[in-house]
Amino acid sequence: MIEFYLALDERGKEDVEINVNGISFIYDQKAEEEIGDYLKVDVVPSQGIKLINANQTLAYGLTMKKV
Repeated sequence: MIEFYLALDERGKEDVEINVNGISFIYDQKAEEEIGDYLKVDVVPSQGIKLINANQTLAYGLTMKKV
């Protein structure tokens, strides 16, 4: 099981960073294995931020986490 969250953070030594429309996303190898090739970040007013991959909703009700 892996915990998904969104946070303002610095890239770690083993992390991967991609840039989408000027927004950087940082993740580690375990997250990449779990997510796959597709991730949708969606905001639903009644549910907060949702993370959805090609197969399922990975997390919902997320807010920005302090690290």
